[in-house]
Amino acid sequence: MIKDDFFIEAFEPLWLTIENIGPFRESPYEIDFTDAENQPCNIFLLMSQNGRGKTTILDIMYCLMSLLGEDKPDRFGHEDLDEGRGRVQWDLRVKLDWRGEKHCVVLSLLAGSLAEEQPAMKIWSEKQLEKYGARAWHRLGFRYLALGHLERIGKSDKFVADLLGRIRAEMSSSPAGFEESTLSLPTLLYFSAYRDIEVIASMERGITEPEKWGYYPVHEITREDGTWTRSLDNLLVWLKWLDDDRFEKVIKLVNDLVFDKNKYINGIRRVPPEAIVMVNGTEKHRLDRLSSGEKSLVQMFLRIGAHMTRNTLIIIDELDVHLHSSWQHALLNLLKQLVREHPGMTVIASTHSREILEAFPIDIPETGIRKGGDIIRTDLLPMEVFKQCELGNHYRIGMIK
Repeated sequence: MIKDDFFIEAFEPLWLTIENIGPFRESPYEIDFTDAENQPCNIFLLMSQNGRGKTTILDIMYCLMSLLGEDKPDRFGHEDLDEGRGRVQWDLRVKLDWRGEKHCVVLSLLAGSLAEEQPAMKIWSEKQLEKYGARAWHRLGFRYLALGHLERIGKSDKFVADLLGRIRAEMSSSPAGFEESTLSLPTLLYFSAYRDIEVIASMERGITEPEKWGYYPVHEITREDGTWTRSLDNLLVWLKWLDDDRFEKVIKLVNDLVFDKNKYINGIRRVPPEAIVMVNGTEKHRLDRLSSGEKSLVQMFLRIGAHMTRNTLIIIDELDVHLHSSWQHALLNLLKQLVREHPGMTVIASTHSREILEAFPIDIPETGIRKGGDIIRTDLLPMEVFKQCELGNHYRIGMIK
């Protein structure tokens, strides 16, 4: 249950600094996640050519958030960090009720080959904190030592200790409802570019709690491997078995967002236990027989509803993958609707689609949306061409420090 003396009201990205990781070599590369009013964006788009580091950036954010659930990790889970070459800092603004008082702080998640005396790559002065309404700066993470050992950063910080204690106390606790989490602790949902729904290989299926069903600081949603406990079918069967109206909410949500009156999820088959998709009122088939675009959307919105907390970071690699241009626009509008309905939610997505970027000009205000974007490096287009195109007027050009 939520403790009254530790309730997080906002958990919002501000800044990312990355060095010697993936394509980001020699000098630190920085991304500013705030808008023109210095407010953290709740929808932020990354764009670049292939191989320029979009996925690397998303992987690093997942890696840093995963450290919140680790007491004594022996590795970071990212090659460039584990081999002692890279370093990274992700700064987030945290608003919370703590020990009977309201606080606004900057929390820096740190990892890699960092200095001992001052491990931070970006130093937050009082003036910089004030710019974002913060009063204090806290650091959390691990420093790479010789022989591959990791040393904790922020061991004596009372706020960090309290945050980690609350996270570990809530690990695996079951969600209270679908899209109705009462838990204020942060979580990151990472949707890889490979979010297919595959055929379940085994017929040995039962009413089994899905893998990582409860609260965790991170959830990675990638291509299913054909096992029952990781499948969407198992998630839907589990929700049906709980018999507390969550299943009905799931079905309504997905049918309203993804399908139409001629195609919809129609319930659960008993033998074998799996979801049924109805087409034109007569034909029935499994989830794995949906189109690639439909599977991507179903996977996304079911997992978000199942795992979200009051403070959820949604990270999506290749937002436009498998989607026709009309569906790309529809998905963008659905994500806007999602962050409007859930003020503690932030979406950070990579895309190749110029159509999405052109439909998302960050300098045109939209109610409830704080927009931002970054075009990684400037070699996506020749600089003189880029400055003249419409995208150059809307999006920040990523810069090496």
